[in-house]
Amino acid sequence: MSLRKILIFSTNSKDCERQLLFSRAFLVAEKKAKQTQDENYVSLPSDQELVNGLLFELGHLVDGVEMFNPRRDSCVRVEEKPVVEVSTSTGIIWPLVVVEQKGLVYCCLPVVEAKERPPLLQISGVTLGFTLLCGLADYLRQNSENEIYQMKTDLYSILNIAVPFGKVMDVNIDAVLPKLTCKNNLMSQKQPAWKPVLHKGKNHVYFAITEYIKAVLYGRENVPDVWDLYGTVSCKAELEGVTPDITINITSDGLPLDNILIHPCVQSADTSNLSSTDTRPNSRRIRFTPPLEMFTVCHYTVPRLQQLPVSGCYEMKLTGKTATLSVTLQLNCIMKNAMEYCELQIPFYNKGQISSLESNCTLGNTMLSPDKRILVWNIGSKFTTKTTQNISMEATVNFTEGQTTNAYEDPFCKGQNSYAQLFFKVPEFTHSGCYIDPKTVQVSPNAKFKLTTVQEYMTAEYKIWNIHGDILTSNIPISVGQT
Repeated sequence: MSLRKILIFSTNSKDCERQLLFSRAFLVAEKKAKQTQDENYVSLPSDQELVNGLLFELGHLVDGVEMFNPRRDSCVRVEEKPVVEVSTSTGIIWPLVVVEQKGLVYCCLPVVEAKERPPLLQISGVTLGFTLLCGLADYLRQNSENEIYQMKTDLYSILNIAVPFGKVMDVNIDAVLPKLTCKNNLMSQKQPAWKPVLHKGKNHVYFAITEYIKAVLYGRENVPDVWDLYGTVSCKAELEGVTPDITINITSDGLPLDNILIHPCVQSADTSNLSSTDTRPNSRRIRFTPPLEMFTVCHYTVPRLQQLPVSGCYEMKLTGKTATLSVTLQLNCIMKNAMEYCELQIPFYNKGQISSLESNCTLGNTMLSPDKRILVWNIGSKFTTKTTQNISMEATVNFTEGQTTNAYEDPFCKGQNSYAQLFFKVPEFTHSGCYIDPKTVQVSPNAKFKLTTVQEYMTAEYKIWNIHGDILTSNIPISVGQT
């Protein structure tokens, strides 16, 4: 499969010359597209026209955000992200594959080898192009726009290997980069296609365990709170040799792990599911051959969670254009009281902007978001006050008359229907007690290596509903006193 064009541009710069950071057209692929599509062929417009069209479709132009456009914003239109189409002076350009990250847009246009528009699932260039763009975005993530603008030569060299003449040969940027500097060495053992370049240097194995908590606290006796705890184990292995094997034990001290989903490179693993009576911590042994890049070894869930990391109560009463609210939070004793960040946000929909705020909190400070529609309580890194781990915040909020124009309004959050959302991240901690025992990590063939393991625990979604309003729930309410 081939690509006709690759673009990288900024959504922040207003200077047209600096907005387009990189552009590469493949004439061989363009000729192929012209031959296969025949009378349906649409030639490529200028780079700037294509960039302007993409900015409009992605909603970054000022007039595009403020003005309703039936072609783009109508409910009749079916979105097919990450694929978009752009209307230009030469015709409709489709299928443009787009990846947007940190103010940059990465875009490519695959060749459609059909005269009529086929389903996206039948265009292999969409998948290959999307994977290539994600690799480029990961490679450039730490560079500024000016640095990317000056890296054109490096990007051309990478694409000469990854996409020669527009034909996608390798979407793994980590495998392409060593080819720019390393010469192929004769090996006694044949190298696999997914690992064309060997690591040379010090051996290093890096593991990261990331756990996420998703919870909704209703604060009602007849509606139970709901939560979901799950996590991933990721690995980056820099080991000499063609196909080294790594064996690890994933152990949980507190809660058993279940529903283990493994990466295709895993050769053997204990993925048996728990029975309804299993409550003891367990250990899972996994053996795998790592690829070059950082990858997720496995996903897991923790179904036996009994206590939430943070319990809380949110009360808000609305009188006219004034809201009086209070929030109380309590840290569970099993939680590590050392966070990278902890913040509570209370969005106010269908009420206009916040004109004034009076607040009193036992820990941290309060502020307003730039659009003056969200009350932010910055709790800090610890939940501890002088006497207890219970913290609270009380506030009185006044709103302006009228509604905020051109802003999203949640149709449900009207009147006293409101929620608070908690965000936190705890380094070197997992709620389940999941960890990798360094003594169980084995590398074959035997070699000395540096081992690094990190853990982090963070919120995916953590909502606390106002006890004085209505709630959104998919649970069937349980009558008070019902068993």
